[in-house]
Amino acid sequence: MSGMYGGYAGPKEVQYLFIDGEQLRRTVEEVGNDWFKKPIDIDYRKLQGTCQKVFFYDCLPARTQADTDEAYKQKRDAKEALFNELRAIAGWHVSQGLAKHRKRVGQEQKEVDILIAVDMLTHTYRRNMHRLTFLSGDQDFAPLLEAVVREGMYVELLYPERHTSTDLMHFADDATPLDVDRLYAAATEDFQRSHGMPTRSFDLAGAPQDGVWVEQGHGQAGPFAKVWHEQTSGLFNIKTVHPNASGQYFTVRNRDLALGKRYFEMHARQIFGPQAASLDWRQLAA
Repeated sequence: MSGMYGGYAGPKEVQYLFIDGEQLRRTVEEVGNDWFKKPIDIDYRKLQGTCQKVFFYDCLPARTQADTDEAYKQKRDAKEALFNELRAIAGWHVSQGLAKHRKRVGQEQKEVDILIAVDMLTHTYRRNMHRLTFLSGDQDFAPLLEAVVREGMYVELLYPERHTSTDLMHFADDATPLDVDRLYAAATEDFQRSHGMPTRSFDLAGAPQDGVWVEQGHGQAGPFAKVWHEQTSGLFNIKTVHPNASGQYFTVRNRDLALGKRYFEMHARQIFGPQAASLDWRQLAA
């Protein structure tokens, strides 16, 4: 019946993904360098997830005054190779804008915003999809998101942390940060094998059986976490001092203690709020 009245008559839950390519590149570089000292290698099929179509927008690099012919050719060839790789994936479509290099500003993209707006509005008005995911952090897209949401589209925003205005996030129905967990999950298997991540869980045990207590993390209200060194595995086990309402302790395990504590703090802030902010880690006296 819906087709008779012009409504959507296709498969259930069709979802499209729209990617600001320059934003994705900057984010995988920033997050990768921050956590792994190198950009994260993305498996674009993993990034696609369950979306039926992906629209990727980017530009070939602009030439700078410092570029030699060979240097510029290498940059251009690398970007063209990426575009061709993406076009070879089923459901992927690459649209190219123009790029210009300006002194003191760097590379500026032209036409990309227009290409994204035209495609997103077209697919929304034609009811080609039930929901869309948009990967960007550009405040200029706030009116676009407002328009498609008002048209009845469900919009999920994937945004870079620390580089996205609250206005852009508020216009989306759901906003998810492109944090290290999200990007690591979309990394290539080779990258994941060579760059391990801490594991997190909620455990019933308040301490590991073979653990030696080595540090304690203090929050605003006093002791918040304990660090145990597991003697059998060699891993560091970081747990909250007190269990949650279900009697479970938030736990992070990792071989690298500094990375484990940082990962624990990131998730503890998300789960427990201000009481887990800026933990003061203190080693126990021998």
